[in-house]
Amino acid sequence: MSLTLKVTSLFVRTLAKPVANAIKRNAHEHQRFKRVCVKFAQGLHRIDMRMRLGLLQDPAVIDRQIKKEVQAAEAARQKAATPTVKTEAETIADEALTEKEREAIRKKAEERSKPRIRPLSEQKAIEMGANFVAETFIFAVGIGVIVFEQWRQRRKAKNARDDIREDLEEIQNELKAVKAELEEVKARHPEPAPSGGLLHFWKGNGKGDEKKDDKVVDPKATTSIPATARTSTLEPSSKPPVIEEQPKQPPV
Repeated sequence: MSLTLKVTSLFVRTLAKPVANAIKRNAHEHQRFKRVCVKFAQGLHRIDMRMRLGLLQDPAVIDRQIKKEVQAAEAARQKAATPTVKTEAETIADEALTEKEREAIRKKAEERSKPRIRPLSEQKAIEMGANFVAETFIFAVGIGVIVFEQWRQRRKAKNARDDIREDLEEIQNELKAVKAELEEVKARHPEPAPSGGLLHFWKGNGKGDEKKDDKVVDPKATTSIPATARTSTLEPSSKPPVIEEQPKQPPV
């Protein structure tokens, strides 16, 4: 429960208490309202007492008591009747009469088994009726506040969902417009095709690289070089080169 609902319900209940007190005062002063309160309170009192007594009493005990009274009444009637030979029609009539007597005896026994509820006094009935009406009013106000708050929360959530839906629709429309503009720009300015020389240049580089990659040196096919040749090729000679002098020819 939100804080707003708690504060609102407390405020409304505080305002409803003076109204409940006014209802109690009118129950004592207004004659018609007094009669309504008394009648209503007496009905509530009877219902309450019957429910309490129904919970306390055992229905099986009441049924056994009614059955005993019916059997006792039948035995007394048969004892009072003179023993004569009866025809079939008279026997059927006596059985029907016996059933009616049983129902009448059962109803009387049920009425006797029902407890007599003593009505409330007028003052107590007025107080009870006025209190019930006042509490009912406060309860109805509280229920109304809860229902109103729930309705307000649902309406707020619905409005929020509607706003989000509108925002999504607006974003989708903008996205469609941007896509349409992009397609229009592409149609006006197509992308240039790559030049043939540059393409061949790149293709040639690719073939040369592939050829270089395809060259594999077999270590078994390499020829052995003498150690002296390797040293001569790797290490430079420390001796200076010898220059041969040619003999001079005499002048003629």
